Amino acid sequence: MFWQALRNVSSARHLAALTVCLVLTGATLAAAATADGNRPEQAGGISDKPYLRSLGQGAILGGYMDMEFEWTDDGSTFDQHRFVPFITGHVSDRVTVSAEIEFEHGGNPDASGEIKLEYAVMDFRLSEGLQFRGGVVLSPLGSFNLLHDTPLNDLTARPVVSRQLIPTTLSESGMGFFGTLYPGEESVFSYEAYLVNGFDEGVITGDAGEEKLRVRSGRGSQKQDNNDDKAIVARAGFSPTLGANVGVSVHSGKYDNAGEHRLTISALDAKWSLGALELQGEAALVNADVDQVMMPTLAEKQSGVYGQVNYHLLHDAVLEGSVFTAVVRGDWVDFDTDQDGDCEEGVTLGLNFRPTEETVFKMDYNWAWHTPVAGEKDDAEGRFFFSFATYF
Repeated sequence: MFWQALRNVSSARHLAALTVCLVLTGATLAAAATADGNRPEQAGGISDKPYLRSLGQGAILGGYMDMEFEWTDDGSTFDQHRFVPFITGHVSDRVTVSAEIEFEHGGNPDASGEIKLEYAVMDFRLSEGLQFRGGVVLSPLGSFNLLHDTPLNDLTARPVVSRQLIPTTLSESGMGFFGTLYPGEESVFSYEAYLVNGFDEGVITGDAGEEKLRVRSGRGSQKQDNNDDKAIVARAGFSPTLGANVGVSVHSGKYDNAGEHRLTISALDAKWSLGALELQGEAALVNADVDQVMMPTLAEKQSGVYGQVNYHLLHDAVLEGSVFTAVVRGDWVDFDTDQDGDCEEGVTLGLNFRPTEETVFKMDYNWAWHTPVAGEKDDAEGRFFFSFATYF
């Protein structure tokens, strides 16, 4: 089934095909792989939460919460954005169940809140290099979707490309395999590959004659596939040494009810740490097969990228173990690469304080510019945030 999904990806989408090939190669070699250690390719994933440090028998409860104060020219507000319990149950030496339940904006749907199952999976471990996973999976499309916990991130708002083109947080019903391999003394290779329900027709929004391609609106049902085509989502990641990571990933499948039109998202992510300095970023490409006879102005291609620089300073200056981090991030998304306009760009400056690694106070300011189709860039919109987040 994975090879059939791979054949459906067009030859022009080399990044997507490369990802699947890398994942399948890793899965083939997994049974023979020997682990010299248990360092994850990326810290902070499902199996690397702070509350898991005290592993024991039965179920373990943890989670995180965040709170934001946002100020704009239109006013200010407090937002109890997220309260997210984690549950991990060790059924046996080989079987683990993990779940994350998210309460957004207080959780009351009558007051624009939401309660949702972020992920809920059963893992069956054959070896560290070959493990089965099924349920509501956290889709391995880019690294930010896998590492989106608020306490992990140094700025309040998530990158635009990771929100709109990936789109974070993307979780889908499906099943597949994942694993971690250790090709050298310091290097780590990881892979994840799943068949999922995929996106639906919601990726196309707007009234007749004014349709827009907006991937975020088309996140599919966790209960039922809208067509008979299963999407494939996969990521291959490599860490040659501690503090250096690169990953390539793909999501490809038919999105319309008739199962005739394909949506493919390819992503590249990287992070590099050198002492107090960290560089990280993510890029995404969207290719949509659309009916341009019926919708001639609808975008077929989208692209976006973010780049971020973090610099850690004043270690132990306030409390033992505390640290400040200065942050600069640039965002850019083009919602139609075949014409001028319909894009968004931004710059964010931030400074945060961590009394411990698990808790952070953030202060940042974001400037965002929007350019309409065939129009001029508007004046910058400014947003100031003061927020905090912590694991528990």
